[in-house]
Amino acid sequence: MKPEIPFYKAEVIAENSRMISNAFTGHSYALCYLVEGRDYALLIDSILGIGNLKAFCETLTDKPIVPVNTHAHSDHFGGNFFFDTCYMHHRDIAAFQDGVGKVKKQQIVDLAKGMALEEYRDLLEPDDNFADWDPMKVLPLYGGDVFDLGDRKIEVVEVGGHTAGSIVLIDPLTRIAYSGDACNGNTLLEFPDSLPIASYMKNLLRLKERQGEFDKMYGGHEIFDASIVDEAIETVGRVIAGTDDRVEAKGILGYPVFYAAAKVKDGYERADGKRFNMTYLPGKILGPDREAQAFTLPREQ
Repeated sequence: MKPEIPFYKAEVIAENSRMISNAFTGHSYALCYLVEGRDYALLIDSILGIGNLKAFCETLTDKPIVPVNTHAHSDHFGGNFFFDTCYMHHRDIAAFQDGVGKVKKQQIVDLAKGMALEEYRDLLEPDDNFADWDPMKVLPLYGGDVFDLGDRKIEVVEVGGHTAGSIVLIDPLTRIAYSGDACNGNTLLEFPDSLPIASYMKNLLRLKERQGEFDKMYGGHEIFDASIVDEAIETVGRVIAGTDDRVEAKGILGYPVFYAAAKVKDGYERADGKRFNMTYLPGKILGPDREAQAFTLPREQ
């Protein structure tokens, strides 16, 4: 009999609330969360899609499971394709749909082999633990929407920046904000779908208004206390004013970007001991941004 691969592990972080990460890698590349209510359970993000996440969650709860994504990046929605339906902010749905149908399970297997601990590498194969990125129903979210789980309500707060449709989900019962990549130690605002820095500041101030409702921010890669929101506002303010450290670096897509705060030599942490940091493009600080989406069709060549 083939040994079983421990694709996932779960840790209780609060009442009926679990943090889920990959277990076969030796290192957690991304995090997602299962919040259980009386009527159903909310799966907040679905990480990389390595391992049947739906089947794993069904070992943790007998409630119907509803996936919601904090934003449309593949390390947060890769596990969606074990489900039929997901929820996502309306401004990120187009980016999500761009990837649908373009990734096959063998590509995910190859990714998994590159990440796996050596004892699991040769056991990986394109079986039911992997899924093609087939079309699925995507339901739109807006700021102020609420997931009523029956005995607890999780509210959607728009914090666009990292992507136009990035959201934070606040659970008042446990005083936790599930923040995706909206505000962390390496907030990347260098992507084509990232908002201008001034728009991100506006959305951070919206999150600041809700700061009294949560103590912890459980993100897609890191965990912080609520005070990181204040660090983010201070740092973004320096970028807008032109007084940040403006450290040039190579961005994740290969072109030059700037870090707002200097980091320690050969390390991740900020040199000044603070936690929030961000990348940005110098030509995308003040705008433009639109509250409404503007749709254009490709011109004929």
